[in-house]
Formats: sequence, C-alpha cells, structure tokens
Amino acid sequence: MNVLSWENVSKLAGSSVQLIDGAENEYDVLVESVREEAGNQTTIDGRLVEHYTMVLVGPEDAEFPQGNYLISHPSMGQQILYMLVASDNRYTIVINTEA
Repeated sequence: MNVLSWENVSKLAGSSVQLIDGAENEYDVLVESVREEAGNQTTIDGRLVEHYTMVLVGPEDAEFPQGNYLISHPSMGQQILYMLVASDNRYTIVINTEA
C-alpha cells in the first residue's frame, strides 16, 4: 500500500498529525482538509496519478518557514514532506506523482 496515496491521506482530514522540525521540536498540527486537485486518480502511461493538497493548521505560538518537515501519523508512518506557508498558521503540502 502507498501510505501517501489519496485514498489513505484523504482519511486524515479532521485529524492531527505530528510535525517535527529540524531542531527535533514536536508539534501537533490539524489536517484541516485534503483537497483533490485536477487530474487526481487518472492514469497516464499505465501509471496512477495522485494529485492532492493537504491543508494543515499549526499552533498559534509557532511559525514554520517553507521547507522539509517530518510528518508522522500511524496510518502513514514518518514522511519527510515539503511544506509551504499558505497564511497565518495555515500550511500546505502538495502531492503530485505526475511530476
């Protein structure tokens, strides 16, 4: 099973995941939503394409600059993912297996 598949990650909406920064600080962050993007679940050259965006809400007393973070949850294990700042305390992680 692909732990970063749309099928698996979309179930995390409304749940918390653990975010670990480069200094080994651990934070609980909310998966506010998992948005399906255009072309998700299509097949290109016999390969399934996953294209979705996770929207995370972080704690008010912490800021996370754009970069790689260790994201952990029992259903997906520990994954190093690239996170972008979206707005105050909101962050996005884009998964696109077509690229």
